[in-house]
Amino acid sequence: MYAESLSVASTMPIMITQTVAMFLMMAIGIALHEAKYLNRRGAQQLANIAVYVASPAVMLDAFASDFSWDRLVNAGLCAALSVAFTLGSAAIAWLVYRDRQRISQFAIMISNMGFIGIPLVQSVLGEEYVFYVSAAIAAQVPISWTYGIWLVSQDKSLMSPKKVLTNPAVIAVAVGIVLFCCSVNLDGVLQVTATDMGNLNTGLAMLVLGVYLAETDIRSLLRNKTLYLTNFIRLAVIPLAIIAVMALLPIPMEVKLVILIAFAAPCGTTTAMFSQMFGGDYRFGAGLVSMSTLLSLVTMPIMLGIGLLVL
Repeated sequence: MYAESLSVASTMPIMITQTVAMFLMMAIGIALHEAKYLNRRGAQQLANIAVYVASPAVMLDAFASDFSWDRLVNAGLCAALSVAFTLGSAAIAWLVYRDRQRISQFAIMISNMGFIGIPLVQSVLGEEYVFYVSAAIAAQVPISWTYGIWLVSQDKSLMSPKKVLTNPAVIAVAVGIVLFCCSVNLDGVLQVTATDMGNLNTGLAMLVLGVYLAETDIRSLLRNKTLYLTNFIRLAVIPLAIIAVMALLPIPMEVKLVILIAFAAPCGTTTAMFSQMFGGDYRFGAGLVSMSTLLSLVTMPIMLGIGLLVL
């Protein structure tokens, strides 16, 4: 069933729609910057809202659902694989760059599971599998907010256990797990609030990226060879390595496909937003996100096609 529904013909329209929407929202961010309605300071504030409010709301909304053992087991598999493959991606990035190109290492490690992965899983596999992608995203949160922040900032003080445990994203995941285990569905005002706050996530991130791109020397960026190497690793090397590993694992096909979609996605938007928030090269981060998103129109169908043949 999954192999039949997952094809280039079914995924391309979704990917094109998501990518075009992404670039249109970035263009709005650029226009707002050029018209002096939104500056770097405002973009940083929007990034804070996206990271500390909107993204946790997405997690909370996804986890607040009816409990079932099958969903728990499969979600647990997705979370475990997400941790393993995120750490594996980080290891590959470190082997390539060592103590250099830390923004590139972050970009290789964290994919855009939310904006690209969720719509693809939702449309191709079904609404119920969004829960599994959310589990994969949630499993990445502690890594992003510890090792990821250290990569960008080189400041170990930002990695304190207290700051990690009191982070809104981590709290949202913990609360969401409790709600799921207790079969608590958000209702009424709480449901509307969580959904509407979560819906802000993508728009805010794209506006912020638009501002970053408006301040970037695009010609200089395109001459940067690191940009191309990083995207090659993120979009080709990582998915192929994951396909090779999962081909050996006796786990459900739907779990494999969810994880493949999640990790074949382009660089996560936090590549640029964390760079801005924690003192990294956010212009280069924005360039990585933009180019990888565009290139993923070609690479994702290829990787999914290979996955269907091998898995």
